[in-house]
Amino acid sequence: MKSVFPGFYNPSDDALNAAWKDEGTLFVFDTNTLLNLYGYAAQTRADFFSILNLLSEKIWIPYHVGLEYQRRRLSVVRDEKAIFKKVEGLLDKINKIFDSEFNELALNRRFPTLHDNTEKLHKDIRKHIADYKKSLSHWDKKQPCVRGHDEIREKLNTLFDGKIGEPPESQDILDEMFKEGENRYKHKVPPGYKDASKGNKDDSRFVYSGLEYDRQYGDLIVWKQLIEKSKEENIKAVIFVTDDAKEDWWYVINSRGEKSIGPRAELREEICKEGAIEIFAMYNTSGFLDSGRKLLEVDIKEESISDAGEYFDNKVRLRELLKNQFLNDINKYNKSFASFALSQRALKELQGHNELKKALDNNSLSKLKDILDKSYSDSFKDIPLGNDSIQELINLRRYSELDELRKRIKLISASMGEGNPETDEEDDEP
Repeated sequence: MKSVFPGFYNPSDDALNAAWKDEGTLFVFDTNTLLNLYGYAAQTRADFFSILNLLSEKIWIPYHVGLEYQRRRLSVVRDEKAIFKKVEGLLDKINKIFDSEFNELALNRRFPTLHDNTEKLHKDIRKHIADYKKSLSHWDKKQPCVRGHDEIREKLNTLFDGKIGEPPESQDILDEMFKEGENRYKHKVPPGYKDASKGNKDDSRFVYSGLEYDRQYGDLIVWKQLIEKSKEENIKAVIFVTDDAKEDWWYVINSRGEKSIGPRAELREEICKEGAIEIFAMYNTSGFLDSGRKLLEVDIKEESISDAGEYFDNKVRLRELLKNQFLNDINKYNKSFASFALSQRALKELQGHNELKKALDNNSLSKLKDILDKSYSDSFKDIPLGNDSIQELINLRRYSELDELRKRIKLISASMGEGNPETDEEDDEP
């Protein structure tokens, strides 16, 4: 069986352990693995770099990984920096509760003693908030900013100097890859078919160094460049580190919650056959840190493994959890929208369509109908979206729960690798 269907078999522990120490093993890193460094604790980053330093002669990234990292780095830095501002805003909301909502209760007239206790509580809370803000400011200054020196990128520059793949030779090669990708995605051949919705976005294409790229095929480009690298004679094994949690990379099975078993069988079959390598394995960052600690005998903190692991695990759990919550909420408000909500293609296209968002914001019935009629005839051909149904879209904006629904849409998008939960920028995938 194994000789006929090798893609379905993970390498044995002994074989994988030996591969870590073999000079013929190539360690390859995905874009999200590099970008996620900006969201980890300082210790996690330090531990990650300590392993890369030990493996420095065996690490490599495809050209497209480097390109995506450079294009998306500032957006990630900005979003991480914005967290501190949001925390500060939450703290200010606490003060406003005392300044406004407690005052509206007129406790000083109704219950003077309770009012005095409330004032004392507010005073204590203000002091704790002020102390906390000092700590917040300290860590804010340590976080990279878009115009400051980026130590993370500086380290990556050094580590991957001379260890980046070649760019595509011509536009014809890319176009041929996109044509192949269209057929692969149609038949759900991994990797990348989960990114097909990116092809419907306004920024689905970009040009760099005279070549035009289609964002929906980013994973496929990375994969093809990795396979090409694996064909080199001195490479016997490839270990790919990615924090992309989607099923177009991992074999995911629901067994008391979603669990990632290993790389998709199609991926292992393809790269071992075309690259003539003996072993192909995949890790998320947490697994990479854990195995590095054990096999390279390097001091990696348990907290670092947990830090990286929580991100990956939450990404898998959130995908199903938030998707189900969203569908339940839609059905709660309007049963006639059930078929519309259950159309995952429609859901992803809607959340990524900038013009539709603007139409919702402006309560523009005519603009909404125009967009749906012209742009989504295929997605909605079986769904009766007349004026009444479109008006329901607008009405949803008047529910107090709508802001939460919109946040969930963005979180679904991010957890599926469709973009950043706040900016809806490019994913990947953290």
